[in-house]
Amino acid sequence: MRIWWLALLSLLWASPLGAQPAPGAESLSRLRFVAPERRWAVVVGVSIYQHFPKESWLNSAAEDARAVAEFLRSPRGGGMPESHLKLLINEKATTREVRLALDFLIRNVAPGDVATIFFAGHGQVHQFGSGEIGYLLPYDSDPSILNATALPMDELERYVDYHLAQASQVVLITDACHSGSLLSSGIQASRKRQSVNDHLQEIGQRDGVLNITACRRDEVAVEDPRLGGHGVLTYALLRALNGAGNAGPNGIVRAQELLEYVTRQVPRLTNQEQHPRHGVNYTDEFPLANLNLAGPAYQVPSEPQDVLAASTDSFFASSRGLATLKVYGLARQGELYLVSSQGEQRTVGRGLSDSNMLVTEGLIPGEYSLVQSLQGQDQSWPINLAPGSQAFDLRTGTFR
Repeated sequence: MRIWWLALLSLLWASPLGAQPAPGAESLSRLRFVAPERRWAVVVGVSIYQHFPKESWLNSAAEDARAVAEFLRSPRGGGMPESHLKLLINEKATTREVRLALDFLIRNVAPGDVATIFFAGHGQVHQFGSGEIGYLLPYDSDPSILNATALPMDELERYVDYHLAQASQVVLITDACHSGSLLSSGIQASRKRQSVNDHLQEIGQRDGVLNITACRRDEVAVEDPRLGGHGVLTYALLRALNGAGNAGPNGIVRAQELLEYVTRQVPRLTNQEQHPRHGVNYTDEFPLANLNLAGPAYQVPSEPQDVLAASTDSFFASSRGLATLKVYGLARQGELYLVSSQGEQRTVGRGLSDSNMLVTEGLIPGEYSLVQSLQGQDQSWPINLAPGSQAFDLRTGTFR
């Protein structure tokens, strides 16, 4: 199993230094571009591990990190200066160096700046004292003494929700699945109540954080050799950021377009076995890529046609302006997703408070099941979407 964390992908992609935003872009609601010198990033990829057997090593993490770093440096990805980006690969990505890189962000990110962190590697949930702790595992993490050698999730949470609160927008993309084979005892495995993704989803308790995780509880984050040496989530993200999905006005890929593409393509690429999750405290028009500008030299491979050919007419439309679903009343920490009459699933989001509204655009009108998963229990509502925008209240089980 693997976890990549694309964490803190805090991207207000813009034109490079000296260029002007595309005409009309400034009129979009809450759409703001920042200059390259106001972007900072930490990119980490760990495929091999000092204390893990080779059969537990990963195939895609290092390549995922290199590709993300190359995108961030490109004009399309914001033109980040080399001196603003810390790239840590394999043996360079020790726990000490990852912490120092995060400290680098804290020291440099000023109000209105953006911060990007990508981490690809293993994750682990460990029983410690009377509770559980989720960890991200850098290169030198020792599974027998994780509390001394790994990065706790609550430490990452402090970075995102407190230390980087001055950032104009934080996008936390964590492709995480629990590495069960690394548990040191059967007792720990039997006592485990949460997955790595559950711990990661606690991060982003304030406005201005887009938190995306790889999959649902007990699902596996997949690596697929047909995808150019990438894990499936990272592959879908890179495809979306380079124009494979929809683009908004003036060729700008917004957060909403990224989510629509990733939550549609990852399940299709994994035969509905992996479903990304995302929180709700983000700006849907937050710009992630400018397709009018040059992309990275590296070209992301096309989707394998033998996987997608049978389902090119997805029940979830790729075009916008068909049906939009707004959902109110999601329980705190509840996860919401749609299931079509054909069995295709799409993550809507995760609730951080009962005041959150979740929005899903570009849906084909028709019959769905709206499912809320909370503490391992599912509750579903049959709904029928008509063209246009509709609002559903989970507290009453009716459309407003």
